[in-house]
Amino acid sequence: MRDLKINSETAMSVVRNCLVVPIQGELHDDMLMRIRTDILEKVQATKVRGLIFDFSTVRALDTFAFNFFTDTAKMASLLGVSAVFVGLQPGVVSALVDLEVEIPDVRSALTMEDGFEQLRHVSSIEDEPENADNETIEDDEWENDSEEQ
Repeated sequence: MRDLKINSETAMSVVRNCLVVPIQGELHDDMLMRIRTDILEKVQATKVRGLIFDFSTVRALDTFAFNFFTDTAKMASLLGVSAVFVGLQPGVVSALVDLEVEIPDVRSALTMEDGFEQLRHVSSIEDEPENADNETIEDDEWENDSEEQ
């Protein structure tokens, strides 16, 4: 696990090739902009494949802040990073539904481990062994095809 605090006021860590961003405290406009900027810069700098927003300590989330985070997830997606919202509290979820907030294709998970599981296919890319035999097989097939013609 690497903590990232370089030129950033937003605490975040890289775990299992995912950028984990704990969302804490009161979320005002300036803070939201700083969080977004820090996330996008860290995604670019670290080349992570997954992004986890940890909302487990958030007790209240207004529609503006929720939409802001979903937009940030979309931006990360354009950079090739899949995002998951983790730890949304029942009261927050209830309020968002009561306020009829449009909930786009946001992945969510109850626990951090569930979030990592959802990102397993993208976060383990570095761990997968490269299969060098594929090139050899293709080369052999091409040579066989050339000889037959």
